[in-house]
Amino acid sequence: MVSAGLRAVLLIGVISMLGDFIYEGGRSVLPDYMRQLGMSLALVGTLLGLAELAGWLSRPLGGLLVDATGRYRGMVRIGYGGLIVVPLIGLTDSWLGVSVLAFAERIFRGMRSPPRDALLSGLRREVGLGTAFGIHELLDQVGATAGPLVALLLTILFRETRQVFLWLFIPYLLLLPVLAKVPEYRASERAYSVERPSRRLLLYSAAAGLNAAGLLPLPVLLFLVSEEAGAGSWLVPAAYTIAMVVDAAAALLFGRAFDRLGPRVLLAAVALAVAPSLLLWRSVGLLLLAALLVGVVMGAQESVFRAMVAHIAGGRSLGAAYATYGLVLGAGYALAGLAFGLMADLNLGIPYYASYSAAMQAASLTVLLNSQRSSKGDSGAV
Repeated sequence: MVSAGLRAVLLIGVISMLGDFIYEGGRSVLPDYMRQLGMSLALVGTLLGLAELAGWLSRPLGGLLVDATGRYRGMVRIGYGGLIVVPLIGLTDSWLGVSVLAFAERIFRGMRSPPRDALLSGLRREVGLGTAFGIHELLDQVGATAGPLVALLLTILFRETRQVFLWLFIPYLLLLPVLAKVPEYRASERAYSVERPSRRLLLYSAAAGLNAAGLLPLPVLLFLVSEEAGAGSWLVPAAYTIAMVVDAAAALLFGRAFDRLGPRVLLAAVALAVAPSLLLWRSVGLLLLAALLVGVVMGAQESVFRAMVAHIAGGRSLGAAYATYGLVLGAGYALAGLAFGLMADLNLGIPYYASYSAAMQAASLTVLLNSQRSSKGDSGAV
Protein backbone atom coordinates (compact mmCIF):
# COMPACT_ATOMS: atom_id res chain seq x y z
CA MET A 1 0.00 0.00 0.00
CA VAL A 2 1.32 3.43 -0.99
CA SER A 3 1.93 5.71 2.01
CA ALA A 4 0.47 9.21 2.26
CA GLY A 5 3.97 10.69 2.04
CA LEU A 6 4.79 8.80 -1.14
CA ARG A 7 1.45 9.80 -2.67
CA ALA A 8 2.28 13.46 -1.96
CA VAL A 9 5.70 13.07 -3.60
CA LEU A 10 4.08 11.42 -6.63
CA LEU A 11 1.46 14.19 -6.94
CA ILE A 12 4.10 16.90 -6.84
CA GLY A 13 6.05 14.85 -9.36
CA VAL A 14 3.08 14.65 -11.75
CA ILE A 15 2.63 18.43 -11.57
CA SER A 16 6.31 18.90 -12.32
CA MET A 17 6.07 16.30 -15.10
CA LEU A 18 3.37 18.26 -16.92
CA GLY A 19 5.15 21.53 -16.26
CA ASP A 20 8.40 20.17 -17.64
CA PHE A 21 6.61 18.75 -20.67
CA ILE A 22 5.57 22.30 -21.48
CA TYR A 23 8.68 24.34 -20.79
CA GLU A 24 11.29 21.75 -21.74
CA GLY A 25 9.41 21.04 -24.95
CA GLY A 26 9.63 24.73 -25.74
CA ARG A 27 13.23 25.12 -24.63
CA SER A 28 14.31 22.19 -26.81
CA VAL A 29 13.65 24.26 -29.94
CA LEU A 30 14.00 27.79 -28.53
CA PRO A 31 17.69 28.32 -29.51
CA ASP A 32 16.90 27.11 -33.04
CA TYR A 33 13.89 29.45 -33.23
CA MET A 34 15.98 32.37 -31.98
CA ARG A 35 18.63 31.56 -34.59
CA GLN A 36 15.91 31.63 -37.27
CA LEU A 37 15.00 35.13 -36.05
CA GLY A 38 18.56 36.29 -36.80
CA MET A 39 20.15 36.15 -33.36
CA SER A 40 23.85 35.27 -32.95
CA LEU A 41 25.17 32.50 -30.72
CA ALA A 42 26.72 34.97 -28.29
CA LEU A 43 23.41 36.88 -28.07
CA VAL A 44 21.38 33.70 -27.57
CA GLY A 45 23.81 32.36 -24.97
CA THR A 46 23.90 35.66 -23.11
CA LEU A 47 20.14 36.34 -23.22
CA LEU A 48 19.18 32.84 -22.14
CA GLY A 49 21.91 32.90 -19.50
CA LEU A 50 20.52 36.18 -18.17
CA ALA A 51 17.00 34.73 -18.33
CA GLU A 52 18.27 31.85 -16.21
CA LEU A 53 19.74 34.36 -13.78
CA ALA A 54 16.44 36.28 -13.69
CA GLY A 55 14.71 33.04 -12.80
CA TRP A 56 17.11 32.39 -9.97
CA LEU A 57 16.86 36.03 -8.84
CA SER A 58 13.11 35.54 -8.50
CA ARG A 59 13.67 32.64 -6.09
CA PRO A 60 14.47 34.91 -3.13
CA LEU A 61 11.08 36.57 -3.68
CA GLY A 62 9.27 33.25 -3.79
CA GLY A 63 11.31 31.81 -0.92
CA LEU A 64 10.94 34.78 1.39
CA LEU A 65 7.22 35.10 0.69
CA VAL A 66 6.45 31.48 1.54
CA ASP A 67 8.64 31.53 4.66
CA ALA A 68 6.87 34.68 5.87
CA THR A 69 3.29 33.65 4.98
CA GLY A 70 3.29 29.86 4.81
CA ARG A 71 1.42 29.97 1.47
CA TYR A 72 3.49 27.27 -0.19
CA ARG A 73 0.60 25.80 -2.14
CA GLY A 74 -0.54 29.16 -3.54
CA MET A 75 2.94 30.10 -4.75
CA VAL A 76 3.33 26.73 -6.48
CA ARG A 77 0.02 27.28 -8.29
CA ILE A 78 1.02 30.77 -9.45
CA GLY A 79 4.40 29.56 -10.64
CA TYR A 80 3.06 26.68 -12.69
CA GLY A 81 0.13 28.71 -13.98
CA GLY A 82 2.64 31.13 -15.50
CA LEU A 83 3.69 28.45 -17.98
CA ILE A 84 1.11 29.93 -20.36
CA VAL A 85 3.95 32.11 -21.66
CA VAL A 86 5.59 29.11 -23.38
CA PRO A 87 2.88 28.39 -25.98
CA LEU A 88 2.52 32.15 -26.44
CA ILE A 89 6.03 32.18 -27.95
CA GLY A 90 4.47 30.58 -31.02
CA LEU A 91 2.35 33.69 -31.54
CA THR A 92 5.28 36.10 -31.98
CA ASP A 93 8.02 36.37 -34.62
CA SER A 94 9.92 39.18 -32.88
CA TRP A 95 13.22 38.24 -31.25
CA LEU A 96 12.54 40.82 -28.56
CA GLY A 97 9.08 39.41 -27.83
CA VAL A 98 10.46 35.88 -27.72
CA SER A 99 13.20 37.01 -25.32
CA VAL A 100 10.67 38.69 -23.00
CA LEU A 101 8.54 35.54 -22.87
CA ALA A 102 11.66 33.43 -22.25
CA PHE A 103 12.52 35.70 -19.31
CA ALA A 104 8.96 35.44 -17.97
CA GLU A 105 9.05 31.64 -18.12
CA ARG A 106 12.25 31.53 -16.06
CA ILE A 107 10.86 34.00 -13.50
CA PHE A 108 7.71 31.93 -12.94
CA ARG A 109 9.89 28.84 -12.58
CA GLY A 110 12.04 30.62 -10.03
CA MET A 111 9.06 31.66 -7.92
CA ARG A 112 7.60 28.15 -7.74
CA SER A 113 10.82 26.24 -7.06
CA PRO A 114 11.52 27.18 -3.39
CA PRO A 115 7.97 26.36 -2.15
CA ARG A 116 7.89 23.17 -4.22
CA ASP A 117 11.25 22.03 -2.83
CA ALA A 118 10.07 22.91 0.68
CA LEU A 119 6.98 20.73 0.14
CA LEU A 120 9.25 17.84 -0.86
CA SER A 121 11.67 18.36 2.02
CA GLY A 122 8.72 18.28 4.44
CA LEU A 123 8.28 14.60 3.53
CA ARG A 124 11.82 13.62 4.57
CA ARG A 125 10.76 11.44 7.51
CA GLU A 126 8.16 9.52 5.51
CA VAL A 127 10.08 8.94 2.29
CA GLY A 128 13.73 9.93 2.79
CA LEU A 129 15.28 13.21 1.64
CA GLY A 130 17.38 11.94 -1.25
CA THR A 131 14.68 9.48 -2.30
CA ALA A 132 11.96 12.16 -2.31
CA PHE A 133 14.04 14.44 -4.53
CA GLY A 134 15.17 11.51 -6.67
CA ILE A 135 11.60 10.28 -7.31
CA HIS A 136 10.45 13.82 -7.99
CA GLU A 137 13.29 14.40 -10.44
CA LEU A 138 12.55 11.09 -12.17
CA LEU A 139 8.91 12.09 -12.79
CA ASP A 140 10.03 15.62 -13.58
CA GLN A 141 12.35 14.25 -16.25
CA VAL A 142 9.67 12.01 -17.72
CA GLY A 143 7.96 15.25 -18.71
CA ALA A 144 11.27 16.85 -19.59
CA THR A 145 11.95 13.93 -21.94
CA ALA A 146 8.45 13.59 -23.39
CA GLY A 147 8.22 17.32 -24.16
CA PRO A 148 11.36 17.47 -26.35
CA LEU A 149 10.43 14.11 -27.90
CA VAL A 150 7.04 15.44 -28.97
CA ALA A 151 8.81 18.61 -30.18
CA LEU A 152 11.07 16.37 -32.27
CA LEU A 153 8.06 14.60 -33.83
CA LEU A 154 6.26 17.89 -34.49
CA THR A 155 9.38 19.29 -36.13
CA ILE A 156 9.55 16.28 -38.46
CA LEU A 157 5.81 16.50 -39.18
CA PHE A 158 5.43 20.24 -39.75
CA ARG A 159 9.04 21.27 -40.52
CA GLU A 160 8.28 24.50 -38.67
CA THR A 161 9.58 25.30 -35.20
CA ARG A 162 6.72 27.64 -34.34
CA GLN A 163 4.21 24.79 -34.44
CA VAL A 164 5.91 23.18 -31.44
CA PHE A 165 5.03 26.15 -29.21
CA LEU A 166 1.42 26.28 -30.39
CA TRP A 167 0.80 22.59 -29.67
CA LEU A 168 1.99 23.13 -26.08
CA PHE A 169 -1.37 24.74 -25.29
CA ILE A 170 -2.74 21.17 -24.93
CA PRO A 171 -0.54 19.99 -22.00
CA TYR A 172 -1.05 23.39 -20.36
CA LEU A 173 -4.81 22.76 -20.26
CA LEU A 174 -4.14 19.32 -18.72
CA LEU A 175 -1.95 20.88 -16.02
CA LEU A 176 -4.58 23.25 -14.64
CA PRO A 177 -6.90 20.71 -12.95
CA VAL A 178 -3.94 18.85 -11.42
CA LEU A 179 -2.73 22.09 -9.81
CA ALA A 180 -5.95 22.15 -7.78
CA LYS A 181 -4.68 19.10 -5.85
CA VAL A 182 -1.34 20.49 -4.67
CA PRO A 183 -0.68 19.27 -1.08
CA GLU A 184 0.09 21.69 1.74
CA TYR A 185 3.43 21.98 3.51
CA ARG A 186 3.69 19.10 5.97
CA ALA A 187 6.98 19.55 7.81
CA SER A 188 6.80 19.20 11.60
CA GLU A 189 9.05 22.22 12.02
CA ARG A 190 6.64 24.75 10.60
CA ALA A 191 7.97 28.18 11.45
CA TYR A 192 7.23 31.02 9.08
CA SER A 193 10.30 33.09 9.74
CA VAL A 194 13.35 34.14 7.79
CA GLU A 195 16.83 33.46 9.10
CA ARG A 196 20.18 34.67 7.83
CA PRO A 197 21.86 31.99 5.68
CA SER A 198 24.60 30.12 7.53
CA ARG A 199 28.23 30.31 6.44
CA ARG A 200 28.07 26.69 5.36
CA LEU A 201 25.04 27.30 3.15
CA LEU A 202 26.73 30.31 1.53
CA LEU A 203 29.89 28.28 0.84
CA TYR A 204 27.89 25.36 -0.50
CA SER A 205 25.84 27.67 -2.74
CA ALA A 206 29.05 29.22 -4.07
CA ALA A 207 30.39 25.74 -4.89
CA ALA A 208 27.18 24.89 -6.76
CA GLY A 209 27.35 28.21 -8.64
CA LEU A 210 30.92 27.55 -9.75
CA ASN A 211 29.91 24.08 -10.86
CA ALA A 212 27.11 25.56 -13.00
CA ALA A 213 29.43 28.27 -14.38
CA GLY A 214 31.80 25.62 -15.72
CA LEU A 215 29.17 23.31 -17.22
CA LEU A 216 28.41 23.59 -20.95
CA PRO A 217 24.91 25.21 -21.17
CA LEU A 218 22.31 23.30 -23.17
CA PRO A 219 21.17 26.40 -25.14
CA VAL A 220 24.71 26.89 -26.46
CA LEU A 221 24.97 23.19 -27.27
CA LEU A 222 21.61 23.22 -29.10
CA PHE A 223 22.63 26.30 -31.08
CA LEU A 224 25.77 24.47 -32.22
CA VAL A 225 23.68 21.45 -33.25
CA SER A 226 21.39 23.78 -35.19
CA GLU A 227 24.39 25.26 -37.00
CA GLU A 228 25.69 21.82 -37.96
CA ALA A 229 22.38 20.11 -38.76
CA GLY A 230 20.50 23.12 -40.18
CA ALA A 231 17.63 25.29 -38.98
CA GLY A 232 14.52 23.32 -38.04
CA SER A 233 16.41 20.02 -37.89
CA TRP A 234 14.95 17.24 -35.70
CA LEU A 235 18.45 16.71 -34.31
CA VAL A 236 18.08 19.86 -32.17
CA PRO A 237 15.22 18.54 -30.00
CA ALA A 238 16.84 15.08 -30.25
CA ALA A 239 19.94 16.41 -28.47
CA TYR A 240 17.74 17.92 -25.77
CA THR A 241 15.82 14.66 -25.40
CA ILE A 242 19.05 12.73 -24.87
CA ALA A 243 20.06 15.13 -22.10
CA MET A 244 16.68 14.82 -20.40
CA VAL A 245 16.58 11.00 -20.54
CA VAL A 246 20.02 10.76 -18.98
CA ASP A 247 19.11 13.47 -16.45
CA ALA A 248 16.15 11.40 -15.24
CA ALA A 249 18.14 8.20 -14.75
CA ALA A 250 21.10 9.99 -13.17
CA ALA A 251 18.86 11.91 -10.74
CA LEU A 252 17.37 8.75 -9.27
CA LEU A 253 20.76 7.02 -8.99
CA PHE A 254 22.40 10.07 -7.42
CA GLY A 255 19.44 10.48 -5.05
CA ARG A 256 19.68 6.92 -3.79
CA ALA A 257 23.46 7.22 -3.46
CA PHE A 258 23.03 10.41 -1.43
CA ASP A 259 20.79 8.64 1.10
CA ARG A 260 23.38 5.85 1.47
CA LEU A 261 26.72 7.66 1.14
CA GLY A 262 25.97 11.28 2.04
CA PRO A 263 27.40 14.49 0.54
CA ARG A 264 30.52 12.82 -0.87
CA VAL A 265 28.55 11.85 -3.99
CA LEU A 266 28.65 15.53 -4.99
CA LEU A 267 32.31 15.11 -5.89
CA ALA A 268 31.44 12.85 -8.83
CA ALA A 269 29.19 15.51 -10.37
CA VAL A 270 31.88 18.16 -10.04
CA ALA A 271 34.46 15.93 -11.72
CA LEU A 272 32.13 14.96 -14.59
CA ALA A 273 31.20 18.57 -15.39
CA VAL A 274 34.45 19.13 -17.32
CA ALA A 275 33.82 16.30 -19.81
CA PRO A 276 31.22 17.98 -22.13
CA SER A 277 33.59 20.86 -22.91
CA LEU A 278 36.04 18.34 -24.41
CA LEU A 279 33.54 17.36 -27.12
CA LEU A 280 32.73 20.71 -28.76
CA TRP A 281 34.04 19.73 -32.17
CA ARG A 282 31.94 20.65 -35.19
CA SER A 283 30.43 17.17 -35.30
CA VAL A 284 26.80 16.35 -34.58
CA GLY A 285 27.76 12.95 -33.16
CA LEU A 286 30.16 14.43 -30.61
CA LEU A 287 27.69 17.18 -29.74
CA LEU A 288 25.05 14.52 -29.00
CA LEU A 289 27.56 12.75 -26.75
CA ALA A 290 28.19 16.06 -25.00
CA ALA A 291 24.42 16.38 -24.45
CA LEU A 292 24.46 12.97 -22.76
CA LEU A 293 27.22 14.02 -20.36
CA VAL A 294 25.52 17.33 -19.60
CA GLY A 295 22.43 15.30 -18.68
CA VAL A 296 24.41 13.30 -16.12
CA VAL A 297 25.61 16.44 -14.33
CA MET A 298 22.17 18.04 -14.52
CA GLY A 299 20.69 14.93 -12.88
CA ALA A 300 23.03 15.42 -9.94
CA GLN A 301 22.29 19.15 -9.76
CA GLU A 302 18.54 18.54 -9.72
CA SER A 303 18.62 15.80 -7.09
CA VAL A 304 21.52 15.66 -4.64
CA PHE A 305 22.56 19.31 -5.02
CA ARG A 306 19.02 20.37 -4.08
CA ALA A 307 18.71 17.72 -1.36
CA MET A 308 21.93 18.99 0.23
CA VAL A 309 20.35 22.41 0.77
CA ALA A 310 17.69 20.89 3.04
CA HIS A 311 20.40 18.80 4.72
CA ILE A 312 22.32 21.97 5.58
CA ALA A 313 19.28 24.09 6.51
CA GLY A 314 17.90 21.41 8.82
CA GLY A 315 14.26 22.30 8.17
CA ARG A 316 14.44 26.00 9.10
CA SER A 317 13.68 28.82 6.63
CA LEU A 318 13.75 26.34 3.76
CA GLY A 319 12.27 28.82 1.30
CA ALA A 320 15.01 31.34 2.04
CA ALA A 321 17.67 28.61 1.98
CA TYR A 322 16.60 27.45 -1.48
CA ALA A 323 16.35 31.06 -2.61
CA THR A 324 19.94 31.77 -1.53
CA TYR A 325 21.17 28.62 -3.21
CA GLY A 326 19.20 29.41 -6.37
CA LEU A 327 20.45 32.97 -6.56
CA VAL A 328 24.10 31.89 -6.62
CA LEU A 329 23.40 28.96 -8.94
CA GLY A 330 21.61 31.28 -11.36
CA ALA A 331 24.60 33.60 -11.47
CA GLY A 332 26.69 30.56 -12.41
CA TYR A 333 24.32 29.64 -15.24
CA ALA A 334 24.39 33.21 -16.56
CA LEU A 335 28.20 33.25 -16.54
CA ALA A 336 28.28 29.89 -18.35
CA GLY A 337 25.97 31.16 -21.10
CA LEU A 338 28.07 34.27 -21.63
CA ALA A 339 31.45 32.52 -21.46
CA PHE A 340 30.66 29.51 -23.64
CA GLY A 341 28.62 31.62 -26.08
CA LEU A 342 31.47 34.07 -26.62
CA MET A 343 34.09 31.34 -26.91
CA ALA A 344 31.96 29.52 -29.50
CA ASP A 345 31.28 32.71 -31.49
CA LEU A 346 35.02 33.47 -31.52
CA ASN A 347 35.88 29.88 -32.49
CA LEU A 348 38.47 29.65 -29.73
CA GLY A 349 38.61 25.87 -29.74
CA ILE A 350 38.60 22.94 -27.32
CA PRO A 351 41.62 24.00 -25.19
CA TYR A 352 39.84 27.22 -24.19
CA TYR A 353 36.55 25.47 -23.39
CA ALA A 354 38.29 22.77 -21.37
CA SER A 355 40.60 25.17 -19.51
CA TYR A 356 37.73 27.42 -18.50
CA SER A 357 35.56 24.49 -17.39
CA ALA A 358 38.40 22.84 -15.46
CA ALA A 359 39.21 26.09 -13.65
CA MET A 360 35.56 26.52 -12.59
CA GLN A 361 35.26 22.93 -11.38
CA ALA A 362 38.54 23.09 -9.47
CA ALA A 363 37.27 26.21 -7.71
CA SER A 364 33.93 24.47 -7.06
CA LEU A 365 35.67 21.48 -5.50
CA THR A 366 37.80 23.70 -3.27
CA VAL A 367 34.81 25.67 -1.96
CA LEU A 368 32.75 22.48 -1.56
CA LEU A 369 35.42 20.91 0.64
CA ASN A 370 35.61 24.12 2.70
CA SER A 371 31.83 24.06 3.19
CA GLN A 372 32.07 20.53 4.54
CA ARG A 373 34.87 21.41 6.94
CA SER A 374 32.74 24.25 8.32
CA SER A 375 30.43 21.63 9.87
CA LYS A 376 32.70 19.16 11.61
CA GLY A 377 29.90 17.27 13.30
CA ASP A 378 28.01 16.29 10.12
CA SER A 379 28.03 12.62 9.25
CA GLY A 380 28.91 11.65 5.72
CA ALA A 381 30.95 14.78 5.12
CA VAL A 382 33.35 14.84 2.25
